[in-house]
Amino acid sequence: MQVKDHYKTLGVKPSSGIAEIKKAYRALAVKYHPDKNPDSAWSEAHFKEISEAYGVLSDPKKRAAYDEDRWLSGVGQRTSYQEGVTPAWLRKVSEELNVSLAKMDTHRLRQHTLQAYIMMILTDAHLGVLQSEGDREVNYAIIKEVIKATRHLELKYLDVILEALLVVAGDDEMAKTTIGNYTSYRVKRERKERMIPYIVMAVTLLLCALMYLFGAPR
Repeated sequence: MQVKDHYKTLGVKPSSGIAEIKKAYRALAVKYHPDKNPDSAWSEAHFKEISEAYGVLSDPKKRAAYDEDRWLSGVGQRTSYQEGVTPAWLRKVSEELNVSLAKMDTHRLRQHTLQAYIMMILTDAHLGVLQSEGDREVNYAIIKEVIKATRHLELKYLDVILEALLVVAGDDEMAKTTIGNYTSYRVKRERKERMIPYIVMAVTLLLCALMYLFGAPR
């Protein structure tokens, strides 16, 4: 399902605060209110769109959920209008990603979109925050959440993510081992998956050969 661009409807930026959103809504509501445009079906429909957009963007919880959907669908980037970038916030974002993925049909999710989403969590600036704070417990939790989120990604999309996770791990041997083990597991899994078509083909040919040998008239 296509995600509506509520920010575009109100003519505001994704980073806009609630005061700017309210101001934009009031101006548009006055202009397109059905009472001022009684004979315009378009104005009535547009007023409903404006009201819907304001209903979402004026509610912190609805807006956060909308930003999640908007980002995952590839329409735009997630904003941090409510919270500063801290290790705790990045951990929360990582956890929220997996909550969102659990509700989605991941087979229909675009690979590059999910990769881009994860890399928005692991930007150079965010990695700098995690390194400067040096909270091993939080960093390890983020690593585990990101690994969990990548289980549906093809191996070719993993390299840049795993490199960023090693930066998060720093000198934490347990974290580095976790990343290394996951990397080995994914490489082995991909090799097995590549072999499946050949195995199926070989079994099919064998069955055909057996049917021919034992089914032929004597």
